[in-house]
Amino acid sequence: MAYFSWADNAILADDVDAVTSPSVIPPGNVRQLANWVQEETGGDLFSIRVTDPYPSDWDDCLTRANQERGDNARPELVENVNNLDQYDTVFLGYPNWWYGVPMALLTFLEQNDLSGKDVYLFCSHGTGGLARSVELITNAAPDAVISDNIFDCYEEEAASSQGDIQSWVSELGY
Repeated sequence: MAYFSWADNAILADDVDAVTSPSVIPPGNVRQLANWVQEETGGDLFSIRVTDPYPSDWDDCLTRANQERGDNARPELVENVNNLDQYDTVFLGYPNWWYGVPMALLTFLEQNDLSGKDVYLFCSHGTGGLARSVELITNAAPDAVISDNIFDCYEEEAASSQGDIQSWVSELGY
């Protein structure tokens, strides 16, 4: 289970509002979804973390995310998965940022060979849905076997999606 969560990649300001910014308050939307997938599968969790954390203010975070997207940046990661070869299946979680994925997710995919691995995507999003995220992931990991069966939920529903995501994992046979 590899996932990118804003909550794992931000330095929390003292005045962060849990009501308007729930995805940055630990555990955050994507990490919560990843925890539930992990409970269902028993798999290992890996948080994709950047060396230069994002702001906890949503507007400031969006500004930086948009700049990274415009620059086609690949933010440096704190670490990579050890012994990725031992896994045949990867669950990959992420938020929709700017109608795509956080650029750090592309860094992860380019630094970790998922060739021949079964990859199942799960995503938390706002009004943009999956947008271009699947296309971007497929392009970054062209030799992975990316399932069309994708779990996605609206960010405001993530905290109450435990039953839905665990049913999805169960339907996949895990």
